[in-house]
Amino acid sequence: MYTSHIGKRFVQLYNEREKKALSAEEYFDKEFFSLFYDHGRYLQSPASTPLFQLIAQKKTHDSKARLDAKVKLSKKIIEFMEKNGEPEMSFGLGYASADDMGTTSAQITSLRLPVDGNDMYASWVGAGFGIGLPGGLAIAFDRPEILGALAEGWTLYREFVNQTEGLENKVDTWNGIWLTHRFDEFFNPTLPKANFQPVGSDGAMERPDWTDIVFALAQQFPFETLTGYVYSFGQMNKTVGFVRLALPEVGRFWKALFGNTTTEQRKALKTVYTTRFGVSAAIERFSTLGLRAMEPKDLQKYMLGREVMPALKNDDKSQLTYKTYIAWISAMLNNQQLLDLAQEAAQTLHAYTTRNKDATTGRGNRVDELLSSANRKRFIDTLTDIVNDDASIASVSDKLVHALMMDIPLDNVPLFVTLVRFKYALPQVKN
Repeated sequence: MYTSHIGKRFVQLYNEREKKALSAEEYFDKEFFSLFYDHGRYLQSPASTPLFQLIAQKKTHDSKARLDAKVKLSKKIIEFMEKNGEPEMSFGLGYASADDMGTTSAQITSLRLPVDGNDMYASWVGAGFGIGLPGGLAIAFDRPEILGALAEGWTLYREFVNQTEGLENKVDTWNGIWLTHRFDEFFNPTLPKANFQPVGSDGAMERPDWTDIVFALAQQFPFETLTGYVYSFGQMNKTVGFVRLALPEVGRFWKALFGNTTTEQRKALKTVYTTRFGVSAAIERFSTLGLRAMEPKDLQKYMLGREVMPALKNDDKSQLTYKTYIAWISAMLNNQQLLDLAQEAAQTLHAYTTRNKDATTGRGNRVDELLSSANRKRFIDTLTDIVNDDASIASVSDKLVHALMMDIPLDNVPLFVTLVRFKYALPQVKN
């Protein structure tokens, strides 16, 4: 299982950093168990294991019971080794149920996999590196920078659990919260708790949205496409599989949306930005979690081909929402010349509608028709009518026609026209 791979990978990195030569079993005994489980309140709930049984029995505060449970775990692993048995979830986190008919028996195989007791201990370590996603999912990465950053956060998590009554033992949720903080550009390594509030006003931790995780990774790895393993552990384990994250294009969106903003402005934008797709739907629909998967919710209402563009509002929340739309479209187009042309076209059309006060209504309707065109041909025909009405539009018209016919891929035409629509309409809203 991937948990064993991640656990062994981290132990290797730990040994390199600390100049040690611990096995996964030794690391579990000397470091991991004491941090995660040798307390009245665990950092994780290892379902179906001897340690988990203490939660149901409300005996986690009994140090002798914790030690006995650890001994039972060791005996299970020794028995597995002596009998050359099959690994299973009562002593290997992330492995299948021992019962072939059990709800967590999926993806089993008749092949004899080369796993041993060290792999079982490594699975416990590896299970601690899941980064919580909405819907009960988690994602793990075989990446030294990520593993190191998450391990840094475990000590802080233990402090918060010890100090906060009722805080749940969900390390996956913590890992997501910590990672978005740790990889933020404002993170101060000398003051790691600065501006860090992992617990909400209700005393509970809430998982960040999946886009927050991807944004954080894009800041740390702006030129890379990472591969993560998506899964869910619980009463029924679930494997989604390996998913690619296209971070360079996500970084373009992050820069367009959050670049040159203050911490408060960024918080305000995050409160209004939500995606059209949840993480499960995004994984199912797209081969890669990238820019397309991060399309803002409700943007489709304003896209080319809609008969009537919804009226734009002037309140702060709406204005922030429109900013997320413009930022995403700008990142999708990824062409500064086109962005400049959209701005120029919007300003020219706005001037066109106000230049002749006697014809303002008619001209405004004509521009609305232009920016609601169902296809490229209709857009160009309507643009020609506008030029016939006012020749001063001709220069910008020529640029638009050339861009639409030569520079913009057909599937990006709706994005470009929608961008012009926003840039044309928003100044009127603000005024």
